[in-house]
Amino acid sequence: MMKKLLLFSILLFSCLLHACSDQGYGTYVKVIEKAADNFELVTREVEYGLTKAGWSILNRFDSGVPAGCKFRSRVIVFSSDEYAKTIMENGAGASFAMPLKVNVYEDETGVHVAMVNPASINRTIIHETKLDPFSIEASKSIADAIAASVRGSPVKKQAGELRDKGRIGGYGGGDFQEKIKVIYTSPDDSDAAFHETVEGVKNGLLNNNKQWKLVYTYGLSALGPVIFGVTKPEMEGRVFKIAGERRSSGSYMFPGIDHGAAFPIEVIVYKEGGKVKVVTLDETYRMRLYFEDAGIWAFIMNMKLPGEIEKEVAEISMPRLDK
Repeated sequence: MMKKLLLFSILLFSCLLHACSDQGYGTYVKVIEKAADNFELVTREVEYGLTKAGWSILNRFDSGVPAGCKFRSRVIVFSSDEYAKTIMENGAGASFAMPLKVNVYEDETGVHVAMVNPASINRTIIHETKLDPFSIEASKSIADAIAASVRGSPVKKQAGELRDKGRIGGYGGGDFQEKIKVIYTSPDDSDAAFHETVEGVKNGLLNNNKQWKLVYTYGLSALGPVIFGVTKPEMEGRVFKIAGERRSSGSYMFPGIDHGAAFPIEVIVYKEGGKVKVVTLDETYRMRLYFEDAGIWAFIMNMKLPGEIEKEVAEISMPRLDK
């Protein structure tokens, strides 16, 4: 009975939340629909447009897809010194808002391009309104750069969960800073401890036996934090299947891969409170951040998955000092 009451409360709150969030910023922006060129060429066009607009490409990787899916999803990870500087003026935890990601993906109708929306993400991670003008301009600049370089139909449409507020409430939600999970803390914050921790984390990520891949390493030099992006193709495929279930149909079988830019997962090393910390984000919260539009039942039916992911990320991110 208690379990049924809990599920009912979660569902009721979710309905109220969605009723209040029928407008706002989408977690993603679908920039291009039905590109004129093939998957590989569109990828190059996106990277060319971003580079021309002053962004630096950190890496790109092919996402894992659900079993039986013959379509592809490729994520391009990028940032810039100017963007990073403004973000990092808001504290070490703000580094979860970087870098930015664009997803080139296929479905039954063709090749499309979507991006994580800074106007939405920064409100959740940093502040409800403080960075609105900066974030909106960044979102517009990225979308314009892609639309100018990719041949196809520029739609620039809000996608994913539409939020009229940055704060995520309800099941798995809460204040962002409280959702940062500390994996490891060094005895002090000396430069030696910082560099040893960074190398130890990198060593652990590169030599894990759980099929996780280190996609990028983004060191912010004088700004301090080092961000590692990690992902696991099999895990991505499971998540995208769940994310697309309620939108799936006989003619649109794997819609969840349009959320490819939700990955990789961030593992971050930074100095705080006289210590060097290795942190990641509470995975249930992270799933809510990027996949809330999957619906509350998707979370209820897969409650164990975020914990499984978070446990593995913590295990592979513990600093390994052996070579």
